[in-house]
Amino acid sequence: MTHMDPWDHIRKAVADNRSGSVQVAHRAALGFESLTTRRDVMRASRALLRAHPAMAALWRLCAAALEGQEEAAAYAEQLASATTAAADATRWVITKRKTVVLTHSSSGSVVRALERVRGKVSLVMCTASIPGGEGRALARRLETAGFETSVIPDAGIARACEEADVALVGADAVTDEGVVNKVGTAILALGAREAEIGCYAIAATGKLVPSEFWRPEASPAYESTPLELFDAVITERGAKRPGYVRRAAARLELPEKLLGISI
Repeated sequence: MTHMDPWDHIRKAVADNRSGSVQVAHRAALGFESLTTRRDVMRASRALLRAHPAMAALWRLCAAALEGQEEAAAYAEQLASATTAAADATRWVITKRKTVVLTHSSSGSVVRALERVRGKVSLVMCTASIPGGEGRALARRLETAGFETSVIPDAGIARACEEADVALVGADAVTDEGVVNKVGTAILALGAREAEIGCYAIAATGKLVPSEFWRPEASPAYESTPLELFDAVITERGAKRPGYVRRAAARLELPEKLLGISI
């Protein structure tokens, strides 16, 4: 059996702008499995973090890879299973029938969560999510899976919040200060609060990182929405309030070598 060059895995992860962070981290972990020197691990880490500076999963993976090959593989495996469990935990948030869900951007975690509460969801409202237009692609994906969907312009988020029962988003990262996700998430969270509907982010604890990682100038398509605007972050351990999430993220540390990478 022919094995792929580890750098091919790293290059594919670097170039992947369509997959979610769990899939990108899995691909990168396959590369780290065969990198034997600390120098190569740092070289791969620089390439990955410069390509995807907002992905907490890659920061955590690179930190694990600096500890060893087994640690990197274990982190990627744990992230995948925890992400599935976090989607399962959404059933404790969406409990009533004919729920109208509003979401922003396109999150694999949100899709998995909706599939688990399919019988209770009557409509998924997807914001267009400009730039990029991921919301339209998400709506098509959900329609193929059997959901009724609608696409709303980003300018109509406030009105959509008045028509929805709950707002549900994914997250590229969760820090002790906020949820890092596509630009427009803050407007959705503010609209949800004004409309007095629940607002939740789905993120496995493997996406928690200290706030030092977040570099907004390197990630213009993303923003950090204050934790206080969310009712809870849904993790593999259930729905956790902002105070719990803040303390858990603040306890984490990333290697100085990673934080020193110029992005």
